[in-house]
Amino acid sequence: MERYTLPYRDERGFCNIFLSAIGGDGANTAAKMLFLIAVEEMGLDGAYDAKYGSEKTGTPTDVSVRLCECGTKIRESGPTNRPHILCVFHDDLIEVLELYRGLHENPTVIVNTTKPPSEVRRMLRLPEGTICTLDASGIADRAKSRINIPMLAALCRVLKFPEDVVKRKIAGQWPRSAEANLAAFDLVAAATGTQRVERDPFLDYLPPVSPRGQIGYLNMLNGGAIDATTHSTYGRRNQVAGRGFVPEFDPEACNGCAICLTVCSDPGGLVWLKGKVAGLDRAFCKGCMRCVEVCPETKKGRALRRPDQARHGERSSALETDRAVSRSAGENGMSPEMLAERLPRSGGA
Repeated sequence: MERYTLPYRDERGFCNIFLSAIGGDGANTAAKMLFLIAVEEMGLDGAYDAKYGSEKTGTPTDVSVRLCECGTKIRESGPTNRPHILCVFHDDLIEVLELYRGLHENPTVIVNTTKPPSEVRRMLRLPEGTICTLDASGIADRAKSRINIPMLAALCRVLKFPEDVVKRKIAGQWPRSAEANLAAFDLVAAATGTQRVERDPFLDYLPPVSPRGQIGYLNMLNGGAIDATTHSTYGRRNQVAGRGFVPEFDPEACNGCAICLTVCSDPGGLVWLKGKVAGLDRAFCKGCMRCVEVCPETKKGRALRRPDQARHGERSSALETDRAVSRSAGENGMSPEMLAERLPRSGGA
């Protein structure tokens, strides 16, 4: 094999790759495979950083891969906020996560979308660079694979990794799903639209978003306490992740066991009033369905169900939720209207 050369390098010799996805998309798995191929097959070195775990299911997550030539000094392994290659698993993440910020000059952007490259450029505010668009969701559905395989294939094409090497590693890593994964891989070449966009003098590269919050060691409260009036779930929205997919809640079937609260990966999605769940905060619930998995069966059924599996339709959940809100909103420091607007109606979406 000929000596491989990275398509991009920063001042430290790294090609920075950033994958933005939703927990459960398999971005971490795809990035690990990419890193494995780079190190074991292409003779590269680098660093890897990922946000992953069951608690990330349904929420925005990201993976950073930094590739370099062997012998390059690696001084850090954290996330990158200056990518040369940006890989976006859902086009609606671009705006809400400000993925157009921090891009290196003349980057390559890969987006899972049905929109044309010209529309993606507008969303990215991209001064210049290369845009690769593909319907990775559709490809995965047709091939009976997962969205991460088409996105991995697109990344490997941009990096110019040998196709035979990549396919061999994919088949060896997941032998039971090799046929479906390789079918998805093969569909990417014909389904990817690539457009080189020339410099627009009216657009500028925007600085990256700072990863640090407003509170630090210089201005934190005594004892490291958190100001609950400022840092609370109220006003925070997770809908970018859950996409409106909120469990169906039947208050008549709820026995107040509170098992759902013990598994909630981002507490705040379940509204607790007078010792029982009164509903779900539709602005905060991210739709991971962990509460649905542990909700016990009672004589009246299960209180929490996936929307597509709910047996009771609209029933009286909205009415019972209104009653609970009216009785107890004052105890939570909110008006009934303020709390009610955050609770789901029939279907919870």
